[in-house]
Amino acid sequence: MRAATSAKLHDFYQPAPPSWMPQTIGWYVLFALLAVALAWWAFRVIRRWRANRYRREALRVLPATPASQLSALLKRTALSAWPRQDVAALTGASWLAFLNRTTPKPAFAEPPATVVEDIALHPDPLPSSDEAVLREKTAHWIRNHHVSP
Repeated sequence: MRAATSAKLHDFYQPAPPSWMPQTIGWYVLFALLAVALAWWAFRVIRRWRANRYRREALRVLPATPASQLSALLKRTALSAWPRQDVAALTGASWLAFLNRTTPKPAFAEPPATVVEDIALHPDPLPSSDEAVLREKTAHWIRNHHVSP
């Protein structure tokens, strides 16, 4: 009798595991929108990175640039971002005004930064503290200037 009852026993029935695939069209629409948003974001990041290549190059050469050439470095950087007719002829006070106008926090409004062009013409040695401040202001302008359309 015991053998007959054990022949009628069977294992528990296990249902198939649930699918992870979305069951409605709404999920597919959401995934498509997320993919489009991610592609748009990646496009903007890459475009901004490529547009700021001139800033990275200027910051790369800044440590090796002599203090007397900082104004030339600033001018080359500005010429990469603005039309030549707007920047090339600027000198003296108009050049400093341009540098101050194109950043949220004017960097060349007070000494020693106001002598950035004078030391290019009269390469007298600057005190090391003044040169460090001038390099800091130059790096600040390179990183933070805004190019108006």
